[in-house]
Amino acid sequence: MRAVPALVVGLPLPFIPLHSPLVGLLTLAVLAGGTAAALWLGRALVPAGAARWPVPAAAWSALVAVVAVVLALAAPTETSLGLLVAAWALVTGALELRGWWRMRGETDQRTLRLVHDWRAVGVLTIILGLVFAFVRDAVTLTGMLGAYAVIVGVYHALAALSARPARTTSERSEA
Repeated sequence: MRAVPALVVGLPLPFIPLHSPLVGLLTLAVLAGGTAAALWLGRALVPAGAARWPVPAAAWSALVAVVAVVLALAAPTETSLGLLVAAWALVTGALELRGWWRMRGETDQRTLRLVHDWRAVGVLTIILGLVFAFVRDAVTLTGMLGAYAVIVGVYHALAALSARPARTTSERSEA
């Protein structure tokens, strides 16, 4: 589910000629809002030992989406874009890494694959936050947000496909 908002945001962004703070903030609003919805809808699928990290991550992402819309209307600047993405990414990445940390010793293979996905996306999201904390060029910021969205979207899509159980030979012949 988390692949959908990331790819919806990331794929068309290279074809938008104006990479302004306004476009970046609206991109963040859609990405954070879609991520919040996906995390909220998928919260029941998270193992209990992971401390239900998607709930605070969904709430934080929803709040950031609202703030991004307000900033897009009131003060679409490079600084507001950079600092808001940095705040969103650092907190969200830390929450995802917290879920990984609590579940890293899991023995169930399906859960272990899920936990490794949290680690990878958490680290990538924190790196995004660190970069956005210091870069202040609107074209670079908006382009990097789109690139992040595509990378994370493709990663989540591949992870979702690989998490499905393999079909047996009899199931294939019936299809």
